[in-house]
Amino acid sequence: EQWFGAGVGLSNFAVVTVGAGVGCGLVVHGRVVAGAHGVAGEIGHVTVDPDGPLCHCGNRGCVEAIAADPAILARIRERTGVEVADTAQAVDLARRGDAHAREAYSRAGEAIGRGIATVANLLGPERVVISGEGLAAYDLFAEQIRGAFAAAAFGSAARCDLQTRPLPFEEWARGAAATAIQSFITEPN
Repeated sequence: EQWFGAGVGLSNFAVVTVGAGVGCGLVVHGRVVAGAHGVAGEIGHVTVDPDGPLCHCGNRGCVEAIAADPAILARIRERTGVEVADTAQAVDLARRGDAHAREAYSRAGEAIGRGIATVANLLGPERVVISGEGLAAYDLFAEQIRGAFAAAAFGSAARCDLQTRPLPFEEWARGAAATAIQSFITEPN
């Protein structure tokens, strides 16, 4: 994104990915940030509902425990008793108006929005790009993402530009290559 996408020309931005998990890449002052332990931007494990479902990390109510595809499927199964085979089936149920499926996506959107607001409040990025395979269902939770973000973002952090950008698999490979090239060029030997 920094070299080829929605982050071109920006010094501070984040890319939030939704789908099988929930993650975040950060660019601060033009540099990709990994943190001292490589977990900077681990938005999936920000607690947004302390009484929420148990996450595989051991905490409760993490963004990922509510908004990742497996969590959405589990919520729909729990509420409907229907064995939802995959995300495509869950999306279809929600688009056909199933109240439980729609609620699962609404809840996911609220969790994602709160997680993005946390990033905005902490780092003040110019833009947050939402991407990942979960964008196939974006119409089902876009309003909740934006609403929860607006409610939780503090002061000028609320002016952060939220954009979506679907990325084909090749873009992930190109991004990894760009990161490697950047570290080779800018890191001292």
